[in-house]
Parts: sequence; C-alpha cells; structure tokens
Amino acid sequence: MSFLEDIKDRIFIFDGSKGYMLQLHGLPAGESPDSFNITHPEIVEEVHRSYVEAGCDVIQTNTFTANRVMLEKHGLADKTYQINFKGAEIAVKAAGGKALVAASIGPTGILFKPFGELDYDTAFNVFKEQVKAVCDGGVDLINFETFTDIMEMKAALNAAKAICNLPVICSMAFEENKRTLMGTKAWNAAHILLKAGADMIGANCSFGPGHMFDIVKDMAMTGTYISVKPNAGLPEVVDGKTIYNQCSADFASEASVFAAYNARLIGGCCGTTPEYISNLKKNVRLTPYTGPVESDRKICSSSTCIEFDSDYSVDSLEIDDSMNIEDIGDELSELSFRGCDVLEIIYSGENDNLLKEVVLENHSAVKQPLIFSGKNIDAIKNALMVYPGVAGLRVELPKAFGSVVI
Repeated sequence: MSFLEDIKDRIFIFDGSKGYMLQLHGLPAGESPDSFNITHPEIVEEVHRSYVEAGCDVIQTNTFTANRVMLEKHGLADKTYQINFKGAEIAVKAAGGKALVAASIGPTGILFKPFGELDYDTAFNVFKEQVKAVCDGGVDLINFETFTDIMEMKAALNAAKAICNLPVICSMAFEENKRTLMGTKAWNAAHILLKAGADMIGANCSFGPGHMFDIVKDMAMTGTYISVKPNAGLPEVVDGKTIYNQCSADFASEASVFAAYNARLIGGCCGTTPEYISNLKKNVRLTPYTGPVESDRKICSSSTCIEFDSDYSVDSLEIDDSMNIEDIGDELSELSFRGCDVLEIIYSGENDNLLKEVVLENHSAVKQPLIFSGKNIDAIKNALMVYPGVAGLRVELPKAFGSVVI
C-alpha cells in the first residue's frame, strides 16, 4: 500500500487507545505503558491484533510516551532505543501485512522556554533518537500526536525529516476555545505545519467527536487531507478512575461525519477500544469535500495570520553581528508593542545562527508574523527551521520550508 496515494481515493481506519487496553490487560496505574514492549510483548501484540481484527487499516506502535524525557521518569531512559525498536517490531508482526504501522510519538511533557525548560535543540535530538528507533523497527508512517505547541511539533517534524523519508503526520490537541494550549487556531496550525513539510495534518484527543467538529471543519479549509482521532466522549472521574461516557455506536455515528470534511484517516484516542473502531468502520463512507478552501497566501506567527495580498502595516528592524540577543529582543518588543501587523527582520551579517537565536528567544513575545530578509541565506534558512509560523521572504529560496514569498 502507498499511503499518500491511496488516501486520495479511500478512507483509512486508524486504531484506538492502547493505554486503556493495556490497563484492561493488567498494566498497573503509574507504570510506563511503553515498558510493556519489553516486559510483556505478548500482551502488546494481542492488543494490536485485536485492532487488526476490528478492521484497522493503520495501527500504531505502543510508543506514545517512549521518548527519553518521559522514560526518564520511570528510570528507563537507558532503554529508549530498545523500547521503541521493540514497539515497532511488535506492531509490524501483529499487522501481518494486513495493516500499515504508524509510529505513535507524543510530546516531551515539558514546556518550551520561556514557559518551561525545554529548548529546541534538546527537543530535536530527543525526537531524532525516537524516530531512528521506530524506523529501524520497520514502521510505515510517523505520527506525531497530541502536541500542544507548534514549536515542539516543528522540532519533531524536522527530526523525522532528518532521519527518514517516511510520510509524517502532525496531529495537534486543542482546548475548548478551539486553540492549542499555546494559543494556535486549528487552521493556522494546519497551515504552518503543511508549509513546514508535514505530509498530513490532524487533530486528536481533547474531546469526543462532537466537540471536535469545528476544529476539523477549520482544518478542512486548508484543502488537504486530515487525520482525526477523538476520545470516547468527555472524561469523568468516578471513584478515582477516568471514565469516558460515549458508547461505541454514538462515537461511530458522530466520527463518521468527519469523512465529509477531508478526513481520510479516522480512528479513536482515549477510551476507545476495538469495538469502537469496528463500529466506526461500518459507518464511514468516502464523501468528497465540497466546503470552502481558504487562501494559503498568508504569513503566520503561532497566534496570528495575515493575508499578504491585503493591506497590512510593516515595521522593520535591521540587525547586524555587533548587536547582542538581549538588545535585539528589546527592539523587537518595542516594535511589536507599537501594533504593526507584520515585523520584518533584515540581516546581512555573517553569523549563520543569529537569526535562529533571535527567533528562539523572542517567539513567545512577538505576536506578529515575521518577514526575514537580507543577504545571509543560510541564516534565514536556519531561522525558518525553528520559527513556529510561516515567515515571509522577499526572494524565493530553494528548500525554504516554513515560508512564502511575498
């Protein structure tokens, strides 16, 4: 099967929750579910097989929290490669050629600076290590899911692109206000990630299918195909346990509606089981998308998008190698405070990493979209790699992912 070609003509059915299923098979509360790949591989394989038998076209590895940062909490950081490689190997065996295998990779659980301690280079290397292991284990796709920060997702996406040529899905989680935890709207997130090189974008977790409708509808307006994995309704805590309140029939009925909004990979997240997926498969029908498509001629920060064919105001800042990061940040903050629509940073110095450092230090403070210009092409490309948005360029640059020429 060729996933990216086949989704043009059919809907693929994703699997459901692994963590919940492993709990039903004896996973103790507080224990790493990923550790079962090496301690109870037969149970993990049984769970995978139950999803294949339910009719899944794509199953996911049991590696969602198997990055080094998360495994360290369980004293398992030294087993990062082994757990991920084994997770991929088990899933491939269980799929038996009847389903594709997607590597499930979640966030680190740490906020990016300045809100937390995570920095871009650390995140990039953490994801690179995990992607290498699952690729060695034989997966067909990479699925980054339940991310809430575009910056962290870009680190993950860039890491995957540096390691392999497999299709990469970037799936974000959203709050009740239909933004990510860090404030990015659904369409904006999809636009940013597509420009950054994602092969497919999506939404998962967060809510049941009914509450995800508007998010999926917004993503559909990018005109691209979408991955959707809602929970089994809204969670409730009963006697200290998290219970999901939607039955499999209602879940399948509501989730099947996503097919009309360019969803070509549909499954379940928290609280879903093979029963949910089996009912979903019976309900889903391929339905061409007939809704509106928004122009992609937009530059974006993680919180704001500007259509560059319309009128907008620009303030510019010229920087050079004699300036330090703190002074540049102060000047950018002052320009941003004035209320212009777009900020342009003009740089022609020789430090290939200066613009990158400017982005990393100021991405949360500057809400306006950025334009990068100047003579140092490598500096601009390095900045684009980490910029959590879609930047404007004055001239076209080869392989300048995450940008548009204005």
